[in-house]
Formats: sequence, structure tokens, C-alpha cells
Amino acid sequence: MEINNENKNEIKEQVNVDINAILEKHELPYRMDGVSVMKTSKGTSFLGNVRVHDPEKVKAVRADIESYLNNFGKVVINSRDVVPCCEMPYTYITFHIHFDE
Repeated sequence: MEINNENKNEIKEQVNVDINAILEKHELPYRMDGVSVMKTSKGTSFLGNVRVHDPEKVKAVRADIESYLNNFGKVVINSRDVVPCCEMPYTYITFHIHFDE
């Protein structure tokens, strides 16, 4: 799939809306602000992240995000637990969707 400016913006908006719908479905207060785009000579990547503060929902949220993003092709999803000094602990889920040029 070739990525141009028009469909790049469509993909960014759709991923943002759909990931936030997944978070809402799981009754999580945090929302993703947006998706970043990185263009290189090898292709275009879309990068995003979410926070899940409820440890009992992490597995289900990650599975839903992974299932959704797998429709795009090459996807990498990672997660790590974060224990900040001044707020509740959370799991940070990051994703990377890559489209070859």
C-alpha cells in the first residue's frame, strides 16, 4: 500500500478514533491524543501509545488493540509496567505500524 498525504491523515485519524473506542469499551479514562507518523526511505510508520491504569484490564486491552492493528499488516506491539513517583502505576502499551514504500 502506498501512503500519500491524504490517506496518511485518514489512517492517523481512524487509528486514533478506533484505539480510543477500545479504551472506552474497557471503561478506561485515559485517551490517546494522536498517532505520530515517521517517513523514511524504507516506508511510512505510524506510532502510538496508551496507558492502562487497571492491571486487570491490560491483557484484554492489549489483545483488542493487537487484533485491530493486525488488519493493517506489519505491526509491533510492546508493553511495559511503569511505576512513577507521583501518580498511579500503569502499563504503557506502544504500537508501530509499518508500510513499505
